Amino acid sequence: MGPAFRGHLCPVRRPVSRRSARTIIHVDMDAYFASVEQRDLPVYRKKPLLVCHTDDLSSYRGIVAAASYEAREFGVRAGMSVLEAKLRLPGAAYVAGNYEKYLHNTRLLIRICERYTDCLEVYSIDEAFLDITPTARFFGSAEEAAARLQGEVSQKLRLTCSVGVGPNKLVAKMASEFKKPFGLTVIRPEDLPEIFAPLPVESIPGVGRRMRKHLDAMGIRTIGQLAEVPVGLLREKFGVIGEVLHEAAFGIDDSPVIPTHKGTDVKSFGQSLSLGKGSADIDYLRDVLLGLCDGATRRMRKAGYLGGTVAVYLCLGRLFDLSRRTGLGCYTDLPGRVYGIAKDLLLRERASLDIYPATKVGVSVTNLIKREDGRQISVFDVLDERETAVTAVVDRLKDKYGEKAVTRCSLMGIRNRYKGAPRAEIGIF
Repeated sequence: MGPAFRGHLCPVRRPVSRRSARTIIHVDMDAYFASVEQRDLPVYRKKPLLVCHTDDLSSYRGIVAAASYEAREFGVRAGMSVLEAKLRLPGAAYVAGNYEKYLHNTRLLIRICERYTDCLEVYSIDEAFLDITPTARFFGSAEEAAARLQGEVSQKLRLTCSVGVGPNKLVAKMASEFKKPFGLTVIRPEDLPEIFAPLPVESIPGVGRRMRKHLDAMGIRTIGQLAEVPVGLLREKFGVIGEVLHEAAFGIDDSPVIPTHKGTDVKSFGQSLSLGKGSADIDYLRDVLLGLCDGATRRMRKAGYLGGTVAVYLCLGRLFDLSRRTGLGCYTDLPGRVYGIAKDLLLRERASLDIYPATKVGVSVTNLIKREDGRQISVFDVLDERETAVTAVVDRLKDKYGEKAVTRCSLMGIRNRYKGAPRAEIGIF
């Protein structure tokens, strides 16, 4: 065990969480898409099954969306190309994904989770965070609440999930990975040093292959070794990412559980853009961000939603994913208001961009509500009649003549400035 985990003998000043004690549950559905198919079609049970992002299963094109645990024994994983999967496991069953069916099951999962807390964040189609700090006592303890939740999912959905319980989202998410499938792991704050120290650094969410290589070059292979490195050295080497790594090594994560608004069918509206080799040009990135905000809010208006929270996502140098979010202080679907917040979030990471170029930029609007009577809820949006009027005219022109009929002057020709292709990402709930 490294010296960073020896209490008062620790030579490195241990970071202190800025949040009071919390109890977070992370629910992670086991081999979700594949498990749904195996549940519904007995012929696939206990056999290697691959759910693919393709409509033509006779071809070798497409990506594996999910692999059953029987298929994982052969080294096949989600994200692998169908070609490679068929070379490794030609005898497996290959099916095209039925995402409406998976979404239906996720909605049922959400209803179960809502019985345990109002503070529920649907993190992805097969993951959710629950802040049960104020409600755990009603179930006896956090562990009893997690076990009861896990059993209810198994009984009502006939699917298994792995559950992690921790003092924050980071620890809870890592805990859910300890025992799979159908595992339950509780990590208390006092247990963090002994549990985290021997784990490999890639156990930290967000530490991928390239970051692991950089850390390995520094002689850092375990989380305990990472905790021993002074934060100043990590900051010098990786910028703001170094500070994130330093806190993660001690199991510290102050990010809140952001509730998914009740009664909405959509979790978020977002849009992202891959930038090829990347860019550190802040003016260019702001233009990209403006275009993404235009696209996301355009779909919000068409679907009739208003959003209250903006998040910006950056992939820095293909090494680390970084996200920042903040509340709007109102509900809106106007691109100007969303962009104003998103731009501020981007500018906060200027120091990191000086070290690593952004290879991907994304923006999303969450905390959604349905538009009421076709009017904005925010007084600021009501007062800003000019943007409201202009946006309405632009929407009508695009509805009639197509999405490319109207373009902001600052965005003209921007497509020629990057090699990547834009990819729209619409929230799943």
